Amino acid sequence: MASSSTGKETSAAIDRGIFLPAIITVFSLVVLMMVFEASAKAAMDAAFNFCTNQLGSIYLWFAVFALSMVVWLGFGRYGHVRLGGPDARPEFNRFSWIAMFFCSGIGTSLIFWATIEWTYYYKSPPFAGTEALSQGAAEWAAMYPIYHWGPIGWVLYLLCAFPIGYAYYNRKMGGLRLSTACAGVIGEETAKGWVGKVIDILMIFGLVGGTGTSLASGTPMLAEALSQILGVAHTATIDMIVVAIWTAIFTASVVLGLKKGIKVLSDINIVAVLALCSLIFVIGPTFFMVNMFTDSIGMMVNNFARMSFYTDPIGKSMFPQWWTIFYWAWWIAYGPYMGIFIARISKGRTFRDLAVTVTLAGSGGCALFFMIFGNTAMHMELNNLYPVLETIKSQSPSAAILGVLHELGLWWIILPLFIFVGFVYSGTTVDSSAYAIAMVASKDMKE
Repeated sequence: MASSSTGKETSAAIDRGIFLPAIITVFSLVVLMMVFEASAKAAMDAAFNFCTNQLGSIYLWFAVFALSMVVWLGFGRYGHVRLGGPDARPEFNRFSWIAMFFCSGIGTSLIFWATIEWTYYYKSPPFAGTEALSQGAAEWAAMYPIYHWGPIGWVLYLLCAFPIGYAYYNRKMGGLRLSTACAGVIGEETAKGWVGKVIDILMIFGLVGGTGTSLASGTPMLAEALSQILGVAHTATIDMIVVAIWTAIFTASVVLGLKKGIKVLSDINIVAVLALCSLIFVIGPTFFMVNMFTDSIGMMVNNFARMSFYTDPIGKSMFPQWWTIFYWAWWIAYGPYMGIFIARISKGRTFRDLAVTVTLAGSGGCALFFMIFGNTAMHMELNNLYPVLETIKSQSPSAAILGVLHELGLWWIILPLFIFVGFVYSGTTVDSSAYAIAMVASKDMKE
């Protein structure tokens, strides 16, 4: 659906040339992976190793290219360009605009990794010469997640948002699609032909895979939290209940539409997130959080170029391949979807506003999570207040995350709020994904 000039949602016919092949492709691959599980796993491992090991440098160069392009578009001669034309005004207020792109762009993956990502770097430091479980390892471990969820990830979203939004709002090209954004390179006729359809089908396939990755990390965590608050064992039934709840949330949100569904849900979630983070900040190791975060920002600024081009060809630790390059691939997989979604909600915003706000608000929001959750968990581990590393090893990452929250006290407030935020994040990720797929798979979309 799209919004008309009166602000109402209007319907558009399904583009069967995109929708049906995409559904068939996704369904066929899922069936094949289920039937030939061992072979599929081996094939995916081989593809992953090839992409990260042999093509890893391409991802790193592309990430730096994306950062450079966004800086150029935002602060160069095109910075004043406004989506919708010079007289266009923002469709959403700034708070709701930020809430929508932030909640849609990170999902439950952020609240999962914010608490425990540092543990992997603490045990296996990124650079040679740093001993595992040392002071240096702790400093790198606190900083690296902020880098992985920082400016480069968000500019990979923006790189798609600029051309898609400009083509749709300014050039009045029908359809919020990745193929439309490629028209300037491959030509409008080619973009409207089979080549454009292949681009959009691949975009849908990548989005389904990226969303599945996010939900796969979030569902066990929410199931563990739900089982604890209900006082029952964590079983497959609890997992199914979690899936059913976030399915109900995103279904209701999508049915209500962009303004009454996704916008309202995102607004509520940001308020809940701020309440949760504020509570933990006050009752947790406040000064350690602030001091560690300050130190991490300094380390990131000093080592930004080194990390951005790090491949470790001599030591072959595989750290950049398994983490940085994987993260860039993940952000890139989400790029077209988030580009479409950001473009859709950014009418009336200039290129400069997009470049500054999306990059800073997105990076800052992620950094807040790592400062609050990650540094709290690290403080407990380093001061023998809670065995985070041992819990991950003997039980699960989800158990460690919930254990940290229990140790804070006031768990009867924190845990329900944490569960609420997790479910809403799942809902906003899936409903915005569904909204983006609907826009790509619809034809003759008009503003």
